[in-house]
Amino acid sequence: MTALLRIELLKLRTAPAAWVALVLTALLTVTSVFSSVLLAGVQGAPAVGTVGNMSKVFATGVVSANVMLVLGIMMAAGEDRHRTILATYLGEPHRGRILVAKLVTAGGLGLLYGALTFALTLAVAAPLYATKGVHDYPVSIGALWLGTTLLTGCFGLLGVALGALTRNTVGAIIGALGWVFLIELAILQPLLPTVAKWLPTGAAIALTTPVQVPGTNLAPALAALVLVGWATAVALLASRVTLNRELR
Repeated sequence: MTALLRIELLKLRTAPAAWVALVLTALLTVTSVFSSVLLAGVQGAPAVGTVGNMSKVFATGVVSANVMLVLGIMMAAGEDRHRTILATYLGEPHRGRILVAKLVTAGGLGLLYGALTFALTLAVAAPLYATKGVHDYPVSIGALWLGTTLLTGCFGLLGVALGALTRNTVGAIIGALGWVFLIELAILQPLLPTVAKWLPTGAAIALTTPVQVPGTNLAPALAALVLVGWATAVALLASRVTLNRELR
């Protein structure tokens, strides 16, 4: 298993898409923090240092989780697309071990990725807030940091599982992002919030929202369990399908 994990990490290190995603995440994070702090109070935006303003500034999980979701899909489905999965199975005939290695790599990398992205957000936001005279934060930085870290790790697991289930990189990416932004956020959140809060994106929102709205958001601890449950369930389904599917 250690060798398989090293191979997965090597694949990521040599994949241009992973480095492009890393740079884009950093740029988007820094740009978002600057705009949210410097434009606070402009055209109806929440005033600087308020809960509403800091909710926007520290919404790091939106970027890191979805980037990790896409990378996870590419890790699993990319090998089928480029037909390198057959060589991988020749080196390790036990397909379950390969999928577990991908899941562990994506989950672990997602945890690190989420934690570092939030750290970058805080490192940029703190001096900006200081220049505005804001030194006390009305939100729990630790809870948001932990929530973003867990969220990004779970979305990495979901990405690998979806990639393994579909074996279609483009289709899985479009489907996954469409589900997050169209089905959950645009349709279910406003129309059926009591249902939406139990889905992955609803749980993710609860983990990264400073103020919980009763009846709309789950409690953070429950949201963490729900998100981990979804990641585990989809991963188990992917494992079952992968082990019983014919190679092509």
